[in-house]
Amino acid sequence: MERCTLTQVAKAARLSVSTVSMALRNHPRIPEVTTQRVQRIARKLGYKAHPSVAALMAHIRSGRQPRSREKIAFVWIEAQPTELNVPFNRQTIAGARQRAEQLGYELEEFWLSEPGMTSRRLSDILKARGVTGVVFSGCDRQTGVQLEMDWGAHAAAVIGNAPWTPELHRAAHHHFLSMRRVLAELARREYHRPALILDELVNERAIRASEAAFVTHHPAPSRARQLLRKVAAADDPSLRSWLRQVRPDAVIVSRTRFLAALRSHAAALGKDTGYVTLELTAGENNISGIDPGHHLIGAHAVDLVIEQLFRNERGMPAEPKNVLFEGHWVEGNTLRAAPSVLVP
Repeated sequence: MERCTLTQVAKAARLSVSTVSMALRNHPRIPEVTTQRVQRIARKLGYKAHPSVAALMAHIRSGRQPRSREKIAFVWIEAQPTELNVPFNRQTIAGARQRAEQLGYELEEFWLSEPGMTSRRLSDILKARGVTGVVFSGCDRQTGVQLEMDWGAHAAAVIGNAPWTPELHRAAHHHFLSMRRVLAELARREYHRPALILDELVNERAIRASEAAFVTHHPAPSRARQLLRKVAAADDPSLRSWLRQVRPDAVIVSRTRFLAALRSHAAALGKDTGYVTLELTAGENNISGIDPGHHLIGAHAVDLVIEQLFRNERGMPAEPKNVLFEGHWVEGNTLRAAPSVLVP
C-alpha cells in the first residue's frame, strides 16, 4: 500500500507543506484550531512520518550529541571568502552549521575558487580525509552547475534551484509559491495592476518559476506579460519609460537592491504605489515581502546529507529529492494595510 505523503495531507488541508509539517509537530506558531484540523485530516488519510526522517528529527529535538564528530564538507561553488557578508551566503552557512552541530557533526568549508582547486581534486581531498557527506552552496553568477567528482564516494546535496549535472538531492526556495503568496497579499490589499521587475539570472536559475507564477496568478492575466520586466541590472535605462507606460499600482522586485533604484523613477510612479521584495533578509522588517528562509534551507541541505549517511547511501540518486521552502511573509510598511482576515 502506498504511503500517504506530507504533500497529500497539505493538499487535502489546502495549506502549505511547511504549515502542515508544523501543525503535525504542534508548533506554537500554528493556531490550535488549524493544528487540530490538520491532525484530523492526517489521521483520516493514514499519514505516518517516514521512520528515518522521524528518527532524525527526534534526535535534533533531543539535543543529544553522538560520540563521533564526523565531518561534513560545505563546498562553496563560486563564492570567495570575502563574500560571506552577502546575506544569502551568510545565512545558508549559518543554518547548515547549526544543524550539523545539533546532530553532532562538524562542518568544514572548502572553496572551489581557491587557486589550483578543481572539483576532481576536491573529491580526492575529501576521500583522503574520509569526508563522505558534502553540501554544495548555492550560486549567484551561474544558471547551471556541472562538476566532475567521484560521486560514488559521496553523500551529497545542493542548495538552490540551479540545474545540476548530475542531478542531486537539493534544498531550495520555492519561487513559484512565494510569488503566488505575494500576489495573494496584494489582492487582499486591492492592488489590481502589480508589476514585476525580475533579475534575468535569478529567473533562469529558478527555471522561470517566479515568471510562471506571476503570469498564471496575476489579477489581470491578459496584461501580465506587459507588466513583467526582466532586467540584467537595477539601473536598466529602459525601466523609467516602461513604468510610465504600464503605470502599476504595486511593484514586485526579485532583489531588494532594486528598490533603491526605483526611487530614481519616482516621477513615473504614483505616490500610493506599493512595493514588495522577494528577497528579504533578517532585520528588514520595514519592507513588505518574502523572507526566503535561507537559514532553514541550509539546515535542510544538511538533513538531506545526513539522511543518506544514516542509510549508508552514496552516489547519484536514482530519484533526486527536492525540499522546497516557500519562505515567510513579512508585513513591513511598503504596502497599504491589509484586512484582518488572514490568508491560509
